[in-house]
Amino acid sequence: MSAGAIVMMAVAVLIVWGGLIAAILRLRKHPSE
Repeated sequence: MSAGAIVMMAVAVLIVWGGLIAAILRLRKHPSE
């Protein structure tokens, strides 16, 4: 894999896991009924 592919993969992983963690934190602060 080239350096560019590795960077793009790392960015995609950070976006996915960052969104997941943000959603979990938001649900813990404001639990739905």
